[in-house]
Amino acid sequence: MVTKFLPLPDDSGGRQRSLAIASRLAGLGDLLLCAYDDGSADLNGLRDLGIDVRSVPWRPSPGRVAQGLAVTRSLSAGRFWSRELVHQVQRAVQEVQADLLQVEYLQMVPLAGDLPARRRVLDLHNVESELVASYGRARRGVAALPYRIEAASLRAMERRVVRTFDTVVVVSDRERTRLPSGFGKTLVCPNGQNPPILLPAAPSPVVAFVATLGWAPNVDAALWLGREIWPEVVRLVPQARLLLVGRDPTTEVRALAGPGVEVTGKVPDVAPYLARAQVLVAPLLAGGGTRLKIMEALGAGRPVVATTIGCDGLEDLVGRGVVVADDTDSMVQEITRLLTDAPTAARLGKLGHQAVRDEHTWDAALAPLLVAVAQ
Repeated sequence: MVTKFLPLPDDSGGRQRSLAIASRLAGLGDLLLCAYDDGSADLNGLRDLGIDVRSVPWRPSPGRVAQGLAVTRSLSAGRFWSRELVHQVQRAVQEVQADLLQVEYLQMVPLAGDLPARRRVLDLHNVESELVASYGRARRGVAALPYRIEAASLRAMERRVVRTFDTVVVVSDRERTRLPSGFGKTLVCPNGQNPPILLPAAPSPVVAFVATLGWAPNVDAALWLGREIWPEVVRLVPQARLLLVGRDPTTEVRALAGPGVEVTGKVPDVAPYLARAQVLVAPLLAGGGTRLKIMEALGAGRPVVATTIGCDGLEDLVGRGVVVADDTDSMVQEITRLLTDAPTAARLGKLGHQAVRDEHTWDAALAPLLVAVAQ
């Protein structure tokens, strides 16, 4: 299995999915996991799961990205390319006659190349070309141009590489329609959650946005929330507080901190912040895949106000914990309604918890993949 970063601690949506897949593949046979170590990896924890770890340090540099760009013809794929990790992957495959080569993310395909395996599976956390294209659509003029160029590069890569895999896995039916046509088997394996724990009701009007706050779509969402939506919420609910929870907040996001607004940076556990919040928000204006943070919030019994893009792939949860709002006025209206109507917020939160508990566990979500690779 090849993925971007060693997935323990599973402190981001991508790592949670990679860990869920890796731990279940390790239950089927000997698993060699090749990835970058960004310095935070819990190597012993991965080994305790029966995973044989093959990693190299994460050392991004302009020179390495330039070299990767020349090899992959994509800036985002070039960022994750290195000779060190290519050699680790090649050595791992040479050691065994692989029954399965499992590649996570389109950008990691160039590192695995055409390495042989009885079955080759590509798991797309996002359809990357559409994800980057959505960034461009959220911008105007010259600012959109780099995203359009990268989206075209990724689309060309998708056309080249998806046909080299026996199975391509996507996270929703909508993501399936975004793939180029004319290749082999596609499986839909949504994102999931470990069995959730319902938290007690929060005692005060607190709203939280939990995300990696250095990722461009989340930065745009946080700035829209903090600059346009939140002042109106506070005007209507003066005692309301906003929590912006997540690692790597940019300078602009940090500048949102002030009276009634807390920017936490990286936290060891989001559970205490979910416990404090009455309402979670996902005000994304661009993106792809499905939002693990939405399911995490619903699993805890917290209703979520999200844009249509924010809950892309989770349409079955709209009305069952998720409320959709796509502009500033409707965001303000729905957040305010849930802050001031505790019974409605509690009812929606419980509906979301039940839906995640009954329909969105990792075991249920990944069952089609596990059946396919065991054949």
